[in-house]
Amino acid sequence: MEVELLEAERGRIASDLHDDLGPLLSVIKMNLHLLDTKDKNDLMILGKTSTHIDHTAKRLREISNNIMPYTLQKKGLVTAITEITELLAEGNELSIEFNNSLKDLAITKEKEIHIFRLFQEVLNNTIKHANASEIRIHLYEEKNELNILIKDNGCGFDKEKVMDQGKGLGLQNILRRAGILKGKVYLETIPGSGTEYHFRIPL
Repeated sequence: MEVELLEAERGRIASDLHDDLGPLLSVIKMNLHLLDTKDKNDLMILGKTSTHIDHTAKRLREISNNIMPYTLQKKGLVTAITEITELLAEGNELSIEFNNSLKDLAITKEKEIHIFRLFQEVLNNTIKHANASEIRIHLYEEKNELNILIKDNGCGFDKEKVMDQGKGLGLQNILRRAGILKGKVYLETIPGSGTEYHFRIPL
């Protein structure tokens, strides 16, 4: 119940950031462009201010997306996953191959959020620790289960050692999310040979 309340609050905050502060920054920038001055110092200040507004708007979108992706709320899971993979690939010089074999995915909004968080955790872990240049993602449905395959060509790790030493907070979060979804997790990884996650989530 606590997780559901937390996600609901995240959704509210993300909507406020996107729907209220985003347009406000756009209005401020538009008003700056209406200022009429030929003074070089004023023009330089206006230019810097406009750049700062652009940077602030970009960070606002990133923060809002991390809290609760607007696309997930409005357009659903597959579109949100497509968007986050594009953003991560663009910002980290990664090659991400996303293969979606799903057609109509009839799941609750709550389950969509947990699945998306699962994706976020795996991808963030990969970017932070795997030193990978390629990630392959495949979504498909089989035997009334959503199957999620995520494979990278990174450095891999010793999963027993990581868990035993209590260092695998990201991995623990992944397993906890999968548990909330009553899903099964198959993890294949050894040092030096990449990592493959296979999640099977009942529909």
